[in-house]
Amino acid sequence: MHSPKFFMSFKGLIATLFFLMSFSATTILAQDEEAPTFTFRNSIENITGDLYRASDGAWHAIFLVTEEGIILADPLNLPFAEWLKGELDSRFDVPVKYVIYSHSHFDHAAGAAPFADTATIVAQERMTMNMDGRFPHMPGDMIDRNSNGLIEKDEIMGPTNADPGICGMFDGWFEQIDLNSDGIVTPAELQNDILPPDITYSERMTLSLGGKTVELMHPGKNHGDDMTVVLFPEERVVFATDMIADALVREDIRSIPSACGPLDGTPINEWIRSYEAVAALDFDIFAGGHGAFFSKDEVYLPLEFLKDLRLAVNAGLANGMTLEEMLEDIRLEEYDDWAFYERLLPKAIEATYENMTLLRFQ
Repeated sequence: MHSPKFFMSFKGLIATLFFLMSFSATTILAQDEEAPTFTFRNSIENITGDLYRASDGAWHAIFLVTEEGIILADPLNLPFAEWLKGELDSRFDVPVKYVIYSHSHFDHAAGAAPFADTATIVAQERMTMNMDGRFPHMPGDMIDRNSNGLIEKDEIMGPTNADPGICGMFDGWFEQIDLNSDGIVTPAELQNDILPPDITYSERMTLSLGGKTVELMHPGKNHGDDMTVVLFPEERVVFATDMIADALVREDIRSIPSACGPLDGTPINEWIRSYEAVAALDFDIFAGGHGAFFSKDEVYLPLEFLKDLRLAVNAGLANGMTLEEMLEDIRLEEYDDWAFYERLLPKAIEATYENMTLLRFQ
């Protein structure tokens, strides 16, 4: 496909390792099946032409270099963004002019501050709602269970302990975000390192800089409710985060998704429509926020899995089956060679059952 080029900084490596020091590989998946390995190492990899992937080893950003400046998608976190700014300043004689958020979740959107003096921050319009001081949309089944608008430790550790390495976060994370150590985290504390967008869009937006064009699309709701997919039409590359390839994906896209709660509170029909919207774009390379580079043909694989999962659970509901009966009956054996099949298929069935029951009329 292309020959990757890597640039690494020891200073950046230490910064990111410090930020993620308690987020070990075994945190991601530790039961029944071997956990995917995380080698946290900051790097910059050329994708094609003037388009690059920047990564900490497991979370990925993407940026396009033009004569007039750089368009960056996802700063990831503050230590990584500080490292990245130093690398960009030393390697390219142009500033970052745009920072695009793929969505508002803290593990991808934090860290735009180092670029704020030169960059315009762009996001889908619902991100402003997720930063209005109320409890935001959060991943991993971390929801406001008592509706008090605050983030409490059991709302983090409940899903963490119920599905370790899949949902929630990790032991000690709550204390990291509880900035004043009062035992309660406000939305402002959670989003302390996330700058609000300067401009927003609803469905589609085009950015032009230095003779190059980048297209932004809101595919609909899935993992988040303010998702942005970034298409680089000249390079024929698409960037999407936490959809199609989630944080468990490594070299092979064939991985049972880490379904949390009722599929992050988004009806499965919307998940499928959003995947179809990405697949309909004109691209050759899927460069996601997690995992390796994948072809357009490979992007259809997780889409087909969701369709088959929906079909199977819907048939069970139509036949009056209980969840326990579905867990016994639904095997989806055509996916038995996918990563985490034994561990995560039952969870995916349960999440889809809850999704299609609780969110039936949404």
